Amino acid sequence: MENKIRSIVFSFLDMAKIPYKEIRKGVWIAAIPEAEKNFFDNVSKLEFTFNRELAEEHRNIELVCEGSFLLRKIIERMSVLPRVSRVFSKRIPETPPQSLTVVTDSAYYRSKVAFNYKVTFNCEQNKDKLYSVVADTAFGVLNINDKLFEVDMDEFSEAPDPNLKIEDSGYDILKLYMEACQKLEDEIHTDIKELRCWSEEKYHESIKVFEDYLDEQKNELLKKKENVSFHLYFFQKEEEIDKMLANLEEERKRKTAELQDKFRVKVSVSLINAVVLCIPTIGTASSKAKRTISSK
Repeated sequence: MENKIRSIVFSFLDMAKIPYKEIRKGVWIAAIPEAEKNFFDNVSKLEFTFNRELAEEHRNIELVCEGSFLLRKIIERMSVLPRVSRVFSKRIPETPPQSLTVVTDSAYYRSKVAFNYKVTFNCEQNKDKLYSVVADTAFGVLNINDKLFEVDMDEFSEAPDPNLKIEDSGYDILKLYMEACQKLEDEIHTDIKELRCWSEEKYHESIKVFEDYLDEQKNELLKKKENVSFHLYFFQKEEEIDKMLANLEEERKRKTAELQDKFRVKVSVSLINAVVLCIPTIGTASSKAKRTISSK
């Protein structure tokens, strides 16, 4: 879990262009620019760690861990400000997949895309999970992982090789995004099903306790109503009992709706960011040329 949290924090700092460095083992310091000071409670320098023991020894060091206030703020910020970036592989051009026929010896950049998501499961308490889905314009969705995708900048560069053309199809990337969303939906289906089963069980447990209490109150009022005589005073008493019984039924409806909402499973998916990975490729395996490529 600590490695996942590090990935989130460092990805956020890189995205916000906030410089940071490790000043001693397990402790980092970030220089907060003026534009980001409000987010970090007006501090100009933030010392932080992912190690609870270190944080307990030094009160001035911020602990970033699962459930910490700063981590929740960072995840929320990344979710509402999705970012698309593009990097270029430094590898030599690779041959296209065997399922495609090479029709030319020219090289170009084809696109792979890594989509980073935050999924929030809301049912009595919020629970956040992180996923990345990697897709390719030549293959479609490749894989899904329960962690954020990290770019190894030793293998990639922000500047392309000027001798290679860039495959740049917004339509294909949008199509990959839709496929990635479907892949993610399939991935979390089991989690949602299990959470709904747990939620339904908790709902029935809670509503039974409340229903038993109301039924007990109702039975006591009905017994009192049976014991009244025909004197005017007792007619008035009977009206009061009927009103109390009606109030109990209203309370039953209100509490049932409240518990249904409390234990209802709500799932929200947010795109944190997307990274377009440009891969040098030999041949015409791009989407624009697929119509000229036959399968083996």
